[in-house]
Amino acid sequence: MMVQKRGNVLTHIFLIIIVAVILFPVVWVVTTSLRRDEAAFSSKLFSSRLTLQHYRDLVAPEKNLPFLIQDLQAMVSRVKPYDTWSEDELKDAVKRSIEKVASYLTETENRLKSAEDSFKRIEAFLNDHSDEIKNSVIENLQELVSSIQTPELDDSDESKAALYLVLSKERFNSKVHRALEEDLKKTTGVDASTREGYEQALEILRTSYEKLADGYDELLEKTQKELNAVREEILSLQQQYQNLQDDIMEANLIIEKDITPELERIKASLSDLNELKERIKQTTASSLFPVDDSSFLQNVSNMTLTIDNLLSEMDSLVEYENLRRSLATLKGELEKLSEGNEELKSRLLYSDLIKIYEEIQPRLVRILKETSETLTSIKDKIVILNVLNKRLEDLRLQEKSLSEKLSEYQQSISEIHKRLLEPQRILSLKVFKYDLQRSISTLERVKSFGKTDLLRYSSVLKTLRDFMNSYWEKDELYSRISKVVRGMRWIEEYRDFASKFDTFPENLKSILEEMRLSLSDLERSYEDLLSLSAQGVYVSSGILNRMYDIVKMDFVSKVRANMSVASRRAGILMDLVPFSDLKGDLRNIDKELFRIDQIWKQKTKHYFWLWVLNSVIVSLIVAFITTTVCAIAAYPFSRMRFLGRRYGIMALLLIQMFPGVIFMIAIYDLLNFMGKYIPFIGIDTLGGLIFAYLTNIAYNMYLIKGFYDTIPTSLEEAAIVDGATRFQSFYRIIIPLARPILTVVFLLVFIGTFNEYVVARIILQNVRHYTYALGLQAFATGPYETEWGLFTAAALLGMTPMVILFLSLQRYLVSGLTRGAVKE
Repeated sequence: MMVQKRGNVLTHIFLIIIVAVILFPVVWVVTTSLRRDEAAFSSKLFSSRLTLQHYRDLVAPEKNLPFLIQDLQAMVSRVKPYDTWSEDELKDAVKRSIEKVASYLTETENRLKSAEDSFKRIEAFLNDHSDEIKNSVIENLQELVSSIQTPELDDSDESKAALYLVLSKERFNSKVHRALEEDLKKTTGVDASTREGYEQALEILRTSYEKLADGYDELLEKTQKELNAVREEILSLQQQYQNLQDDIMEANLIIEKDITPELERIKASLSDLNELKERIKQTTASSLFPVDDSSFLQNVSNMTLTIDNLLSEMDSLVEYENLRRSLATLKGELEKLSEGNEELKSRLLYSDLIKIYEEIQPRLVRILKETSETLTSIKDKIVILNVLNKRLEDLRLQEKSLSEKLSEYQQSISEIHKRLLEPQRILSLKVFKYDLQRSISTLERVKSFGKTDLLRYSSVLKTLRDFMNSYWEKDELYSRISKVVRGMRWIEEYRDFASKFDTFPENLKSILEEMRLSLSDLERSYEDLLSLSAQGVYVSSGILNRMYDIVKMDFVSKVRANMSVASRRAGILMDLVPFSDLKGDLRNIDKELFRIDQIWKQKTKHYFWLWVLNSVIVSLIVAFITTTVCAIAAYPFSRMRFLGRRYGIMALLLIQMFPGVIFMIAIYDLLNFMGKYIPFIGIDTLGGLIFAYLTNIAYNMYLIKGFYDTIPTSLEEAAIVDGATRFQSFYRIIIPLARPILTVVFLLVFIGTFNEYVVARIILQNVRHYTYALGLQAFATGPYETEWGLFTAAALLGMTPMVILFLSLQRYLVSGLTRGAVKE
């Protein structure tokens, strides 16, 4: 019996896909670190524009022009680190820096000349082959024209209506008119070569269209105008409605914040008067002449009547309960004040009570008047609001009705236009075919490959792309057009490349000339400047300031943008241009312009190796302390018996389940406090960061404890019988046997600490104290854009310590994860 071998094709395909997905980020990081262009702006994973510049910037940063100019200014001013140098040392250093600046200017000039020579050769080559390029494009366009099949229009109303829709927006003798002139004559029987004939033919077509549309166009237009008018009125009324609501809200605030509190204060004053009135009744001092209180009582009566009127007005305003209550209590106080005054007329103090009331009365009159005006205003506005609300309801009903009608008319028009869709497509193809024929005629007049000719090619490309964007399906014709567009894309890229390359060389040459003149002035004056600074005078060179402005501002604004675009276009053309003879010159232009940019570019200052060193130091110390503490702490849980042994380690593990970040406020406060007394364990110190990282104890202790459990106790018992102490058996027997798991813990803690970001971001502030993970952020955010090349190169270089440690401890790592010690 034969055994049939099962195929594993699907398994292999699945594994290949999984491996590709897993390796894609790694491949992207590696390729991006070597790319001259930014990966974020390219759809290609691999590029022909490769460079090691990112690694050079990290390993041994170049002292380019911006750095040298700033360094020269520091030397002249004698600031750190040059404040301790002698004058002779500074003169030698300045002289060397000036020579280096001069060499950079010469290098820039030579590289620009090399790029210009390559550009001239490219121009000459393309001009020599302009006929070949032209014939190739014309041939492709002719093939495209021959592939376009345009059926003839019939004499139906649909064809005439479609022709009207296309031509109604076109003026006489336009491109579309000339393309469809024969169809226009055929369907209408009118010679449309004259303006009068064209207008007459359109009138005939309009009749056919109106017949087909059955008046829906006019109804649609009329209904749309009515709907727009209704919506405008709704918006206007809504604005008025909102303004009235705002006014009412403002009046409510006046009542709540001003009127009601003032009424309460007056009520309190009147309440005090009533208390005074009761006390006067108990007095015995009398007046020689009875007090005339008629005016007083009349005024109190008038105030009471005014409040009654206000309360009557508020019957329709149910929401002002606080105001109503204040007015009612005020009325009560006034009524109480006017009752039983006959026996008081002979009292001496009664006249004083009346005088006090007269002091209060103007406030009462004013506040009651303000209350009346405010309530009247609110009532008037409420009436207007009700009217507006009713009108808005009517308008919304009208809007709904008109919208339904409009939708109905639009649906009818849409159904009519669907019937015209096929004739319109035929007409679009005819117009496109006519455009292509005109484009061919235009290209036949091309004699070279200059700027004017490039504009003609761009016009052809625009025609093709416009039609592609409006084309209705992805069929064979669409594929043919796409192929022609792809074939002509290099011409468009070359046009952009040539226009940018024509712009910046003259600007760069003028900048080089100005830099040379400034450098010459500096050579003549730097010794005098150094002598002055040696005498304690602070010196700042205006020449160097001007040179730095040229590098930082003039070069960036006048040269760098166009030069970068030209360099990038040269890289793209290397892959697109159909002539292999040009690729060498394009590569040379890209290389020379990239190098010029590196010479003049203001680069981000970083301390990459210091960051890596900080991470290595912190990770090694944390890993060593954690491993040591865990190794010692795990031993009692494995070998000894004590109260809480079983649940103690579980409690520690439970605490470990909470992420350490949630304790960061407490840790930050603790480090801030400790830093006052122990400076090297505080905020913004590596010691403080190490202290914050010593939290991952329980998990590693549990891991080591599990490994200890696999080591036979008989080994320790034999050692103790031979005279060893418990501690000696621990570090002479258990520790050597547990080396694999201790290595695993050490390595895992090292890797976790090395890559940690959040805690370091909170504790560290000084850029020189940054760890590797924190320092990568500086590369992720450049001054103008994300520097992906530098970021990925830093990520790869920063992996070196972990890779070295991992490879050196790999033997212990494998054994620690796969086996324990000798079993009994």
